[in-house]
Parts: sequence; structure tokens; C-alpha cells
Amino acid sequence: MIKMMMRPVLGLMALALLLFNSPAFAAADAALVTSLAGKVSRAGAEGQVDAFVKLKAGDVLTLAKDTKIQLTYFENGRQESWAGAGKLEVGASESKATGLPAAQVKQVPMVIVKQLARTPSLDSQGRAGVMRLRAIPTPDAIARMEDTYKQMRAESDKSGGKDDLNPELYLLAGMLEMRQLERVEQLLADMKKDRGNDPEAKLLVSLYGKALKDVRAAAK
Repeated sequence: MIKMMMRPVLGLMALALLLFNSPAFAAADAALVTSLAGKVSRAGAEGQVDAFVKLKAGDVLTLAKDTKIQLTYFENGRQESWAGAGKLEVGASESKATGLPAAQVKQVPMVIVKQLARTPSLDSQGRAGVMRLRAIPTPDAIARMEDTYKQMRAESDKSGGKDDLNPELYLLAGMLEMRQLERVEQLLADMKKDRGNDPEAKLLVSLYGKALKDVRAAAK
């Protein structure tokens, strides 16, 4: 009798374990590396962490000497800038540091964070993930995005952040999602021309160049 009663329980436990380990229950992305200078490694991963990589809660980063890294959290728009050698544990909405000076923290508006979260990631074959197509955009929606970008760029330049790529991240993600491919191509060309010696800009151009190629290939 007891064995018969235990069978459904064990079955439910096995099902719960299976669901927990399924892709649907995989840890969601928690933050985006929006700026990086220096060397950063991630526990359990090969190679160095690059700018514009998405991180998950629980990731542990080791920062080498003279490293500067900026993380933007998707849940609450918290943007942290860390400098020096030490360790960072990524949380759901903020980081926990070991051996590092306190971070400089600022708040990024969520309307911008939502676009940053759409930054494509490279898969194991080096292909950029193609984001879901947004409903056919209206001219007003495109104009609003352009206006927000210009405002972000002006504010960044005014505060001395000419190297800040958040405005470009915002516009590239939005225009790619709305399939304004010629605008994406134009912005990449402008970045090549104006920021040709900036390694982060080069990396961003490469990432979105691959995404642009993948979007066009998928449309054929």
C-alpha cells in the first residue's frame, strides 16, 4: 500500500526535477557589461569576459589590476562602475564585491534598460542572436527613438562621457528590433569613422555587423 502511495510522489518529484533542469528554468540574464577596459575572467568559463556580454546572477568575475568595468542591471536599471583588482559576484539586481573599492552607481531609466537588454549575444558558433521582430513600427516610434538617442548623446557629451556607448547601444538595439537595417548600417559606418581607434566601439560594430548579417540571412 505504501509503495503504491509513494509512486505518484516520486513521479511528481522526478517531473519537478526535470522541469527545474529544463531550458525554460535556466537562469535569466541579469546584467550587461556596458563598458570594459582591462582583463576580466568568469569562474567556470573559458577565455576573458568581453564588453557587451550578458551576465547571470551567480556569475563570479575576477578583475585584474587596473581593470575598469561597468555593469547595467536589467531588473532595476542600476549601473555600477568598478575599478581595480578583486572579485565581483553578480546578483539579481546588484553586485557583491570582494577586495574592490566602492562602485560608482547611477540609475539608468528603464525605457533605456529595456533596449540595452535586447543587445544581441554571440552563440557558440559566433552568430549573433536575432531578436524577435517588433510589430511594424510607425514613423512616430522611430522618431521618438531617434530623439531619445540624440538627448542621451548630448547629455553624455556634456558630462564628459564622449566614450560612453550607452546611447549607441540603445539606438542599435531599437533599430535592429524594428528592422531599420539601413539605419543600423549607417550608425555602424559612423562609429567606424568617428571611433575607429576605440576598441569597445570596434567590438560593438563587429557584434552588430554579425547581427545585421544574420537578420538579412534569416529574411531570405
